[in-house]
Amino acid sequence: MFAFLKPRPRNRRQDRGFQLDVKIRSDVAGRKRRRAGLRFLGIVVGLALLGGGSVAGFLFARHQWLYRIDALALRHLSATTDGVLGERELLAQAGLKTGINTFALDLMGVRERLARHPRIASAEVHRELPGTVRLVVHERFPVARVRPASQPGLEFNYLLDENGHVLLPLPRDKAAADVVEAEAALPLLVGAQSVPFAVNVAVADPQILGALHCLAAFEGSVMAGLTEVVSVDVGRPGELEVLTSLGGRVNFGLRDSDPRFEQQLRAWTAVHQDAASRGRLIGTLDLSVTNNAPLRWLDSAVVPTDAAHPAKPKRKPARRHV
Repeated sequence: MFAFLKPRPRNRRQDRGFQLDVKIRSDVAGRKRRRAGLRFLGIVVGLALLGGGSVAGFLFARHQWLYRIDALALRHLSATTDGVLGERELLAQAGLKTGINTFALDLMGVRERLARHPRIASAEVHRELPGTVRLVVHERFPVARVRPASQPGLEFNYLLDENGHVLLPLPRDKAAADVVEAEAALPLLVGAQSVPFAVNVAVADPQILGALHCLAAFEGSVMAGLTEVVSVDVGRPGELEVLTSLGGRVNFGLRDSDPRFEQQLRAWTAVHQDAASRGRLIGTLDLSVTNNAPLRWLDSAVVPTDAAHPAKPKRKPARRHV
């Protein structure tokens, strides 16, 4: 009775067959994936070995064949600069000599050796096959002198370019006399004795950098043809006091993030021209005051004469186009 409610016996054999079939299919798929992975790994390893062998073969051929070709020996060296350094000094600094293989030359190493020279701002190295190397050098040009704290009887000057890089004066036996005299006549920065200086290291002092930028702007202004800067006092924060060869003292403001030296120089030019029309000279002029800059005329009793102030050599050598 109610036989239809009794559970029908399960066909365990059929169930086991179905499970076995699923397991077999899973094993087959796994083996296929493993074979595909091994095949991919083999391809990668083979390509790596092929690439490594090619590189090793190229390096071997380069050292055993390319570097020994006589036609590629370095025979012609030249060095051009926009400044005052001589070709012999530049080639010695670069460590170049004839006879070495042109392909074996490490161009980056040559540039790095040139960059170690304090007066070199940048350098280009051109390799021209079969046996020529050309150096093109751009130099740093000093705009001021500074006399660091030193012992009595032992005084010397450092030179500074517009960006504050510290240079040594040119030796008299390695530069033309007019170039040495020009650098000796550069404006002197005073009031900077407490600032540390090291050759080929840029100064970070804001007063000194402001003075250098002011001098660079002065060189490109009308005033550069009317007077010369003898010294710049950087001892008072936010202000520069410029002493001119005419005996005047001109103050420049440094308090703003942009001192606008060109604008202050134009104001100086206007006052100088007005003074010249009156037959006077500037005694003191405070350009740090924007409106109605305080002005005092120079006493006629202390006006310098041409004999007392002979013409100085050009302070900044002209750049040569290279």
